Amino acid sequence: MGSNHTAGINAKLKVSIQPNIGLDGDARKSIMEILNTILADEAVLTMKTRSAHWHLSGPGFLELGILFDQQFDQLNTISNETAERVRMMGGSPISSFKECLNYTRLKEQQYEMPNIMGLLADHEASVRFMREDARKCLEEYEDHGTYALFIHFIGLHEKMAWILRAYIGTEVGLDGKQV
Repeated sequence: MGSNHTAGINAKLKVSIQPNIGLDGDARKSIMEILNTILADEAVLTMKTRSAHWHLSGPGFLELGILFDQQFDQLNTISNETAERVRMMGGSPISSFKECLNYTRLKEQQYEMPNIMGLLADHEASVRFMREDARKCLEEYEDHGTYALFIHFIGLHEKMAWILRAYIGTEVGLDGKQV
C-alpha cells in the first residue's frame, strides 16, 4: 500500500504560486483593485436591473421583462469574467454586498425603484469608468489582457445603453434636437 504524501499537511502551509505573466506584484495588485471596483459596479448594476424587473407593471411589461433578463445575463457574464481575471492575477475577487458597496462608483439608490433612465445613466457611467480603467491598464501597467477585456465590456455596456435609449425612444441628433 502506497503512502499519501499529502496526508496530514496543514492547509495553512500551502504556498500560493503567483502568476509569472510579465506583470510585477505591484502592477497586479493595482490591476486587481481596478478589477474589484469593476466587479462592484457590475454587482450594483445587476441588482438594480433585477430590481427594475421585479417592479415592472403596466405597458411594456412583457418586453421590458425580456430586455431586463437579457441584460441581467450579460451583466452576470461581465461579473464572472471580471472575477476570473482577478483570480488570473493571483488575487481574490470581492464577494460580499458590503465590499461591493464599499468599492462601487455607482450610486446605490436605497428605497428607490430603478427605472430605465437610471439604468441608462448607470450603463453610460460604467462605460466612462471603464474607458479610464482600460487606459490605466494599458498605459500605466502595460496589461494588454485586462485592457482587451475592458474594451469588450465597454462594447457590451454601450449596446445595453443603446437598447435602453431605443426603448425610451428619445434619440437626439448631433444638433441636440430630438430625432
